[in-house]
Amino acid sequence: MSIATLDDLMPTVNFASRATTQAAMDWGVRLIPDCQLVYVVSGQAELTVGSNHYIVRGGECVYYGPECPHRLSASGMTDYYSVHFDWKQSSSLPVHPAHRIRFLEQDGLIGDTRNPILDIPPFGKVLLPTRFSVSGLEPILTRIVKEYELEQPGYAVTLRGLMIQALSLLFRQLLDKGTARKPHNRIDPAIQAMQEQPGRNWAVSELAAMCGYHPVHFAKLFKEEMGLLPKHYIIGERIKRAKRELLHGEKVEVISETLGFASIHYFSHQFKRLTGLTPTEFRMHGRPPET
Repeated sequence: MSIATLDDLMPTVNFASRATTQAAMDWGVRLIPDCQLVYVVSGQAELTVGSNHYIVRGGECVYYGPECPHRLSASGMTDYYSVHFDWKQSSSLPVHPAHRIRFLEQDGLIGDTRNPILDIPPFGKVLLPTRFSVSGLEPILTRIVKEYELEQPGYAVTLRGLMIQALSLLFRQLLDKGTARKPHNRIDPAIQAMQEQPGRNWAVSELAAMCGYHPVHFAKLFKEEMGLLPKHYIIGERIKRAKRELLHGEKVEVISETLGFASIHYFSHQFKRLTGLTPTEFRMHGRPPET
């Protein structure tokens, strides 16, 4: 599926939300009329497209397009963004996809997603994978959700601009990586440990031993597969945990200490760097209702 060049994009955001499932959730086997981007903030989701099954962890996205049979589910409490969009429409006004979604029987889960290919001269063509990770996307998604919900004058055009910004960021990082990131099953033990205990002061040697690698080789492999070093990954995991604690009313100083930050100032600096908001602003902003 080719979408010409980046300059040709005229995306229309049809729906945008941020929600948190309080228990396991299964949206069933379905077909959507447009494209969907799901970004998991924390928790875990699963996507099945034909014979391919993807586990989506915090900080990862999945993409699938129109008329692509798929099944999406969430395991327990999962915080996520959902954006429905069209790649190119003359009108920027959202057209809600709900009434055009078709639900299928389990045996309708056949075929594979037709992933888009974008030509970005002079860098070449880039394939958008089904599952990927991209840093810096969350602040843009937050603004997209806010614009969509408030519907202020010019919101549709603003949504188009923000979606172009999100897609540009996405494809830029895919170009930097050269190819879509490979599954990180080789470092899964370390990833699981950091996700379960983000407040622990992990040493690279400990993480490397879990995966059976020398620390130097482990750090290199981790950077190749995750796009960042273990020390930066653990900061991201701490911030994800901090978001949940903030929304449950925990004090900033308690969160900072529990998650192993050297000081409240350092915690606040890292929080704003990754989310675009201070801890206090994030707590005040809250979450849109689940949809």
